[in-house]
Amino acid sequence: MQLWQDGLLAMLAAVGLASLLWGLVRAVLCPGTPRQRSLVALIPAQGNGETLEQQVRTLRRIRQEQNVFSLILLVDCGLNKEGQKLSRLIARQDRWVTICRPEDVSKYLDDSQ
Repeated sequence: MQLWQDGLLAMLAAVGLASLLWGLVRAVLCPGTPRQRSLVALIPAQGNGETLEQQVRTLRRIRQEQNVFSLILLVDCGLNKEGQKLSRLIARQDRWVTICRPEDVSKYLDDSQ
């Protein structure tokens, strides 16, 4: 019984040590940068937006983990009715996701500086 407990304790200690080392390595190699308000992620949306949701989900994850940008801009480059409905739904779910026409992109880029 003592051998089993010693083994479990050694395993937990090894996991804890590995977690501490990983945190240290990540802090050195990937220092946290402040959120860059001047960077905007652009997604050209076309058709019915079949990959739109996955792209936005990936960019949200990057935004949460690395704090690289704040705004995700969905540019309507020929969305049909279904695609427009999907993009409005996605934009409603996250306040940092916005839909615009191609000619309005410069307005959002000027506002973000």
